[in-house]
Amino acid sequence: SLDQEQTWGTALAAAYFIRHPELTAAVLADAQAAGISAGTLEDARAAASIMGMNTIYYRFRHLMNSEAYNQRPANLRMMRMQQVATTKLNFELFSIGPAALAGCEMCLKAHEAAVKKEGMNEDNVHDAVRISAILHGVAVALDSI
Repeated sequence: SLDQEQTWGTALAAAYFIRHPELTAAVLADAQAAGISAGTLEDARAAASIMGMNTIYYRFRHLMNSEAYNQRPANLRMMRMQQVATTKLNFELFSIGPAALAGCEMCLKAHEAAVKKEGMNEDNVHDAVRISAILHGVAVALDSI
């Protein structure tokens, strides 16, 4: 249900987030060979990087479920989310896979709401998570060889 840029951006964000160098290099090479735009490649990497920070912080807040933490400002650097190379929709979509991989409920719900607000639906979100899950399985398989 995703277009080519969204599919490759989602896959690349997941690969960066998984941090398996060979898998990441292969997905990046295939995305470049498919003619995926430099902006999509940049947004995928940025989404994975920001989610590397956000999933830890927001999962902590969710698990602690404490007003003492929830009322404090996050003070995390997330300006790149407002300075996208492609579209806000794509950047939010690229963030869904890492949120699922990290098991961050708050992040998943926030990014799902953002892409739905931009016109996407459950099929699109489901496909983004499926792509990320498949890449995680590939990384596990590669490590077992």
